[in-house]
Amino acid sequence: MRERNGTGSVGDIIPAVLRILGLEDRMDEGRLVKDWPLIVGDLLAAKSGPLEIRDGVLTVEVRDNSWMQEIRFHQKRIIEKINDRFPGLGVTTIRLRMERVRDGE
Repeated sequence: MRERNGTGSVGDIIPAVLRILGLEDRMDEGRLVKDWPLIVGDLLAAKSGPLEIRDGVLTVEVRDNSWMQEIRFHQKRIIEKINDRFPGLGVTTIRLRMERVRDGE
């Protein structure tokens, strides 16, 4: 959508600026966190969460061993869904990390 003066709308400009600054992938990482329940389902999302992506490796924090096994079982499907939704992230594998127990819990 073009404005009358020939410039693009803010909605068109922001993604271009993020791409130029190299921040587009960071935005997708934030969207991945937000969309995690859509990718893995509400139950699994309640027991896990993405932490970071480095060199194609998505680190996911998981509540306990049984949920870790569940993610391992569905790993291929999860990676496919992530890459369909966010192709720029280039996730190739998932590394699982046990949730840290916090003091007082």
